[in-house]
Amino acid sequence: MSEFGGIDIYDSTNTMNYACIKITAIVSILLVSACMKGVGVSLSPNAQPGEDLIPPSYAGNFFTEVCLRTAPNFTGVPQAISGEPFVQHQETGTYFHKFADLSVKVSDYGCSLVFKSEADVDNTIAELAKGVTKNAANWNVQIPRTLDVTSNASPDGKGRYFRIGLPRS
Repeated sequence: MSEFGGIDIYDSTNTMNYACIKITAIVSILLVSACMKGVGVSLSPNAQPGEDLIPPSYAGNFFTEVCLRTAPNFTGVPQAISGEPFVQHQETGTYFHKFADLSVKVSDYGCSLVFKSEADVDNTIAELAKGVTKNAANWNVQIPRTLDVTSNASPDGKGRYFRIGLPRS
């Protein structure tokens, strides 16, 4: 053993190897634990959407990834959103984004996404369509003709809520 700058340096490679193995094992366990926490979506009886508005094209991208990619049975929706900050409402089953005013619902109807926009209707629909089209090409997913888009005035009088849905086939 020698001393260098007040630090003992061991000549034994066995001690160093043991320390490296121990550190590697601890880091591996932490990484696996972190990954396991990201799997699944938490449940809450008080789940509700966030307040941030997202661009309609992002909503289109997200709809494609979550609903179109998991069609026709939509069983893959929980896995598709597992890396995102969603909370599932315990009673309704609706997935609410924690930060964005956005939700995803799988029901007997099919899969739908609702988001709020303060842009005019024509611009919102055009941007939503761009997002769906771009992401469908990226994921090599067909866009069915059965997509349904509706909107209703927001209760607060600021903008509209848009719903894009894909019925079960």
